[in-house]
Amino acid sequence: MEKRISMCVLDDIMSVIDGISLGIPWADYGIEIIGTALDGEEGLRIALELHPDIILTDIRMPVMDGLELTRRIIEKSPACKVILLSGYTEFSYAQQAIRYGAFDFVAKPFSMEDIIEVVLKATEEIELERSKHKRIYEMEARVRESKPLLRQEYFNLLIRYSSSEESARDKWEFLEIDLKREGFVVMVVEIDRFSKTIQTLPISEVELTRYALQNILEETINAYTQGVVFRESMNRLVVIYNSTDQIEPGSLAEICCNHCAQYSRHTVSIGVSLSVNLISEIYLGYQQAISALSYNFYTGGNGVFHYGDVGQMSSQIRTYSLDQEKELLFAVRSGNQELALGVLQQIYEDCAKIQPLPHPQYLITMYDELVYMVLRVLEEKLHTEDLQGLKADIEAHKNTDRMSLLELQKSLEQLCINGCVLQDKHRTTEAERIIHKAIEYTKGHLHLDLSVNECAKLVHLSSSYFSNLFKKVTGQTFLQFVTNERIDQAKLMLMKGHQVQEVAADIGYEDRRYFSEIFKKNTGMTPSEFKQAYYK
Repeated sequence: MEKRISMCVLDDIMSVIDGISLGIPWADYGIEIIGTALDGEEGLRIALELHPDIILTDIRMPVMDGLELTRRIIEKSPACKVILLSGYTEFSYAQQAIRYGAFDFVAKPFSMEDIIEVVLKATEEIELERSKHKRIYEMEARVRESKPLLRQEYFNLLIRYSSSEESARDKWEFLEIDLKREGFVVMVVEIDRFSKTIQTLPISEVELTRYALQNILEETINAYTQGVVFRESMNRLVVIYNSTDQIEPGSLAEICCNHCAQYSRHTVSIGVSLSVNLISEIYLGYQQAISALSYNFYTGGNGVFHYGDVGQMSSQIRTYSLDQEKELLFAVRSGNQELALGVLQQIYEDCAKIQPLPHPQYLITMYDELVYMVLRVLEEKLHTEDLQGLKADIEAHKNTDRMSLLELQKSLEQLCINGCVLQDKHRTTEAERIIHKAIEYTKGHLHLDLSVNECAKLVHLSSSYFSNLFKKVTGQTFLQFVTNERIDQAKLMLMKGHQVQEVAADIGYEDRRYFSEIFKKNTGMTPSEFKQAYYK
């Protein structure tokens, strides 16, 4: 129910008071007369005691005139609407009262209609103000109710963007954040393999898991210091707490990690920042914690990584050699699973020897490059639909949680295996098996004077049919194939340091000069130039 508007009537003539108070049906206008007085001092007393919305007073009053009354009422109750009754000769006094804050005045002689009109005008103004105050109150109430959400949004902005310390502190005060204003540590907590897990869980269980982990972190942190925990993404929580001498940041993170594993069905990885002093520096702490967290790439999860402990990447890091790259691509191109996996294992072992551990992104980029090169080789061998399937598998892995080192290695191995298997599949027809037999014989006898007739006899085909079938299956003539295989074999031997004359003889060229001409025609370099470029 709307509150009635209250009014006091002040005049030194009782009949005027009665005429205004009783002669007008104020209740019909939603107005209630709550007090009257015959002098200014009494009028001030009831005004300060009853706090009316409107005071209707004569400007000429005993003890205290309406001018002084107006000044003192407005001083104490600025929202009160003071309406003055004044004679023509008192006009200058009325103007002074308006300057003091009076709402309006009614000149004498006046009618009841004049009084009603000015009072209703004041009423309209009061209702507007009440409506405005109500809206402000409701807005403030909504702000109070939404402060937890506003804090969440504020922290998510605070960890991502820099701001001035003054602005950060103002928002901190407004949101009533219960932390000290300086000395912070940031932890980024990632739920291990959560993106894969939630695919099989109902949303209610997913939310329960996130709530439980947040609660575990809050209780653990608050046992040692003041802190806040908020959600950054589906599988990440961020902790900001006041640094304390009671416990080292790394030790506190270890306790959090252990509690999450002990009291929930999930493990977490935690990146921990160095201590930052100011609110405006929290975003730097977040970047440090994210950088430290990325090192769970090496462990796969359930561990703590402190920014101060992780190694800095060297610009001189060497991963795999050019020989290893070439050998891997040769193995994939020929469909040799065993050789391809053996080369990959050697690359893994060489990378594991790098100290300090390079930033994970460095190795991720390296493996991405290897995947790209393997796919390029497979483009030469596979049908479009097979290649699209391999690419889809790679993308599916990338779209899940960030892959660990082991998962990245398994993905690359699987690509090589699948690529080799698909190549074998393409050799399943009888004609392909026949040609494959000839190819295997040729690869094993490159040192001989190979001919179409000899290989055709080996697979019991006529020379012409064998030639056509060979061209259809391989896309090249038999002599082109022999030359290419000899050149490939020569490359491998040269990369391993063999002498040119030895290489020429081993692949069936007795004349070194002729071998050099053939090699340069196919590679653009002489054997000696190739050896100098690739043999280290």
